This record gives sequence, C-alpha cells and structure tokens, in this order.
Amino acid sequence: MSIITLSQSKIEQTSTLPRFDAVLRPVFAGGDDNTTVVVARNDAVFNGSIIKADAPLYSNMTTNVTIWYKFAGGDNESAPLLFGDEGTNIPNGLSWEDPTLMTYDNESTVELGLEIYAYYNYTFNLNSSFISFYARYGEYEDNYKIPNIITTGVWLESYFVQEEYTQFEDIELDIILHDYNITQYGLMYREVEPTHSLPFENVTYSLSDEGVQTNVTAAIAHSFEVGTQLEIRSFIVHYDNITLENRVFQENKVRLITLVDGNPELTIDSELFTNSRDISIDWYAEAINSNITAVEIDWDDGSGVESISNVSIYTINHEYASSGKYNIFVTAYAGLGVSTENITILIEAIAPTGTIFIIDEEGNSIAPNATDTVDINVEKKELKFNVSGVDNTGGSGVKKLIIMTDEDNTIESPVDTVITIPFLEYGFHEITFKVEDFAGNVYSFVIYVKLIEKVLPTYAGVPFPFGLVTVVGLIAVTLIYLKKRR
Repeated sequence: MSIITLSQSKIEQTSTLPRFDAVLRPVFAGGDDNTTVVVARNDAVFNGSIIKADAPLYSNMTTNVTIWYKFAGGDNESAPLLFGDEGTNIPNGLSWEDPTLMTYDNESTVELGLEIYAYYNYTFNLNSSFISFYARYGEYEDNYKIPNIITTGVWLESYFVQEEYTQFEDIELDIILHDYNITQYGLMYREVEPTHSLPFENVTYSLSDEGVQTNVTAAIAHSFEVGTQLEIRSFIVHYDNITLENRVFQENKVRLITLVDGNPELTIDSELFTNSRDISIDWYAEAINSNITAVEIDWDDGSGVESISNVSIYTINHEYASSGKYNIFVTAYAGLGVSTENITILIEAIAPTGTIFIIDEEGNSIAPNATDTVDINVEKKELKFNVSGVDNTGGSGVKKLIIMTDEDNTIESPVDTVITIPFLEYGFHEITFKVEDFAGNVYSFVIYVKLIEKVLPTYAGVPFPFGLVTVVGLIAVTLIYLKKRR
C-alpha cells in the first residue's frame, strides 16, 4: 500500500466548468501492495493546478490503481475521466488522438454550502510506467491542456535559472530527473495563443547517467521579440520496464515566461538653454541581466563620437567652439542590447531686450531715459510700471521681467504686465529694470525717479459778507439771552 506525492502547478486561472477539488481519502481496505491513491487538485487554493501521483516502481508487471476524488459541479451520478498517454508507442495503447472515456459511479454525496460534492472511486490496471488523464466530461483539465499524471515512479521537475529573460538570452531551466533508464531529456516550448493548440518545438539532449536522481540544465535558443509569452515543459525519454520500450514522459505542468527588453534603459539630462559653451551631460543606464559595456556620445559639432571608458562615471563635459543649437546623441551598450537617447541644447550668448514705462496717476505713460530723473507727483507713495521683454529670433525666450528698487523691493513677472511698486519714502529713487532669458542672459536698464508729494487744497472759511452777517447774528442772539436773564 502506498501514499502519493502531490505537485501543484504554478498556473493560476479561473473556470466556469465543473472542477476537481482536493480531498484526502484513505486507501481502500484490503487493497493490494500495488494500490495507488490519487488526490485531485484544490481549485479553491490553486486555480488550474495539476496533481501528480507516484506509485512504487515495478518491473515487467502491471500496477493496480485506485483513484478517489471529489468532483464539484458535476452531475453527481457518474464522474467522467478522459484517459490518454502522450508517451505510448505500443499497439492498441492509449493516445490523445483516440482517447478512452471512462465514467465511475458516485460513492457518496456531501452538501457543503451552496455546492454539492460527489466522491468517486475506481480501479484499473496501469500497464505502463505512466498514464495521463483529463477530467470534466472529456474536456481538458485547464486551458493549457496539461493533463494529470499517474506514474509508477518516474518524474521530473523544472525551474527557471533566472527570474527574467530577454530577447538576447537563451532560456535556461534546471531539471530534476528521477528514475533509471533516462536516455534523453529536454524542453518543449510554444508561443502562447488563445486556444493553446500550437505544436511544441523540442530541444533534446542526450543523457548517459544511470543515477536515480540527476540534476541537469536545458536551454532554448531563440529569436523571439520582446513581449513574447511562451509555454515551456520539460520532458524525458524513458525506457519503460513495463512496456520494454522508450517512451516520452512530459512534466505535468506548464511554465509561462514573457520575454522582457534586454536593451539598456537610458536616461540623460542637461540644461536645455545656457550661455556657456562648457556643456555637462548627466546620464544613467542599466540593463536586465547584463552590465553596461560602453557609452558613446555624438556632440553634433563635427568633433566625432566620444567613447566613455569608465562607464561608472555618469557625468561628462564638452566645450563647444561657438554658440548655437546642438542635437546630442548618447548611446549605451549592454552585450547585444543597445539604446540611444538624444537631447537638444541651445547655447545663446546674446541678451534679450525690454522696455519700461512709468504710468502716472492720470494714466499717462512716461518713457524714462538712463540719465534724466523723472519727477512724479503722487498722492500715495507708489508707482506703476508697464514692462515688456523680447528675446532674439531663435533664442531661448524671455524667462522673467524684474524690477528692483533702492529700498530692496524686488518684483518679478514671467510675462509683459503692469507692476505696482510701493515706496517707503518720497524723494529720489533708483530703479533697476531687468529682462532675463532662459539661457541666463540679462538685459539691464536703470532709471531715476523723484516722488513728489502732491499738495491737496485746504479749507479757507466762508467768504465776506456772509461771514460778517453770521458774526452779527451771533452777537444779537447773545444780547437777547443776557437781557432775559435780568
């Protein structure tokens, strides 16, 4: 009597079809020494997973197999299983081109929540080292069409050597082989498509090791593009002691991989506008599963391509002979991968220009000059200025307009506008007007103003003779009041 070993697949998916659900059931009482129990997958934990059941290895004899399982969502009267054998070569044997459909009677029914689960068991002779089966009324166990495996001992398991693979790398898998008489091993792969029906391509290696368990590595050389998704299974060619012939045994799971881009990820940065001919470029590059081997820069000034010998230094300088616009290309190499980025810079040495007008309290515009002082009569200690700026044709553009006073008051504007500036004191003031472009060039103009406090009209009294009449009237009223008191 033997107990099985479970191997869960990494395929995770959902399905509306009836499903297997895992349950641990005891071996039949009175079963013989060749009995194997198969426990189905747990769909609630591993959607789309596959099980593997191992029985002892018996040479030149058949193995009696008993399967117990719980079937959810079926008709609960009989459980169909579709049997085939992808590795068979014997006449009248099972194959997936002409599979055998078997149904088995319900052993017991249990109601759990909203679902009814039926338990089944059946027994048959396994007349080879392994056999494959699907469930769900003859439908495939999952969308990837990977069958369940019942085996008398031979098995294999594969693992990716790396977590990611690029379009430039061979896809390597480590494989654990278990059993004697393995003459060949390898990988089968195909591109993923909705029906999972493309034929597998094989990569096969010879094996002469006679050990019970052997670790090997197999690789898939390819030319797939970035983003290609592959299904990969390992396999062995095994000499079956029961059928006395070589048969192909496939791993009972499929591994999925999507090729990632092995070209370097490259970023570059520099000032886009400057008035200096000494330019600095900052760059950073990294590649998946590879090191940056070289970096080249074309400065676009006829000086040729410059190679960076030390790729661990991420800043490089270059001095241009003259001002102008330059389209700089940076290229990073990582093995077979290559990436290029470009950046356009403008070296501009000509300053912009600008105009400034003083607006008096009547709304008049006064154009100051650089030598004369403008006298302005104001009620409040403030002035309005209308400022504008313009850069050269093809220049970097006006960045900001600036007004600074001798009282340390600074106001900036990114556009042409009217600026009101308060002052602390009347009197003479020096005002600096600037226009700055994005390359750092500055136009500067100084004006002089004198704030004169405006004299407002004062109260002058009531004019004659109205004032005299008023005084006489007040005197008369006073005399009448004093006479009455006597």
